[in-house]
Amino acid sequence: MRAGVSILATRNLVLENKLAKAGFVIHLGPSLDRPKVGRVDPIIFVKEESNWRVIDSLWTLGRLAGGGTASAFAQNPLMLLDGSSAMAVVKRILPRIRETSVMRGDLVSEMLSHNAGNPSIIGEKPSEEIQGILARLIPYLHDKYVDVRGKVNILLGGWSVEEFRKQFSLQLEAIRILEEEAQREYDSLNQLVRVDEFISLREEEFSLVGKDAEVSLKIALGWIFYSLGRRSTGETFTREYYNELGKKDVGWIDPEDAGRWKEIMLKTVSEILEEWLSSRKTSLKEEPETDAKSSTLDRMVRSLTGEEHKISGSLEGLF
Repeated sequence: MRAGVSILATRNLVLENKLAKAGFVIHLGPSLDRPKVGRVDPIIFVKEESNWRVIDSLWTLGRLAGGGTASAFAQNPLMLLDGSSAMAVVKRILPRIRETSVMRGDLVSEMLSHNAGNPSIIGEKPSEEIQGILARLIPYLHDKYVDVRGKVNILLGGWSVEEFRKQFSLQLEAIRILEEEAQREYDSLNQLVRVDEFISLREEEFSLVGKDAEVSLKIALGWIFYSLGRRSTGETFTREYYNELGKKDVGWIDPEDAGRWKEIMLKTVSEILEEWLSSRKTSLKEEPETDAKSSTLDRMVRSLTGEEHKISGSLEGLF
């Protein structure tokens, strides 16, 4: 989440009176456990009444269209943006399209986010190769039957907890509330959650659909929790978990105007923080207490109180 890009590129097709889209989705962003590696996955949508049938993995593409098609896509993802080859692939999978999952709602938002955490190495590519794919995508931007949508994240600022508290006058109790709320979500890690760092991101969303182009800019505020993970080889690594506090739309700002971006960032971060604090007024007034809904906290507190009881009991005979 510190930076990166997600892009969905699809060609619009009509086959056997069915609307279809074929293309690919790219996710590229720095990762502590998989540095300089991104993903390129095939995307095929076929309209069925009010829903869409979707193929969103190399494995599913190979199962329905054959291993040769999957291999060809792996070597050249832009084949699904080419009119003739995309039509041929969709025609091949159409008889078995009911074997795929159904998607509803906003396809674009779903596709630009759900593959980012895909743990499969199938579909992974080095960042240099992904940059080459993006370069070859440029000519398709002029094709009115090809739609391109995407998100770009750029890190604007980062603070340690103490730096953030001082700059934005944030009380220590607010940090406790953040950690307690997040503990329930991360209980499966069997670790106590702590806020390790605050960050602010510039989020740019863009779309080029037919002749219509749109760009929107947002500034987001979030915090990061670092956790130790272990690979199958036994090697440990540090994994980061991004937790968003909020985001706000901002007007167009010159990308080269660093001073203006810093000014707007600080103002927006203060506004997001003020709204978050306002929504937690009741919690901030309460005294700290054990979060009974967290099995990790409950287990650790019971362990600590048990140890304290044993120690005090063992010392009683000495006084």
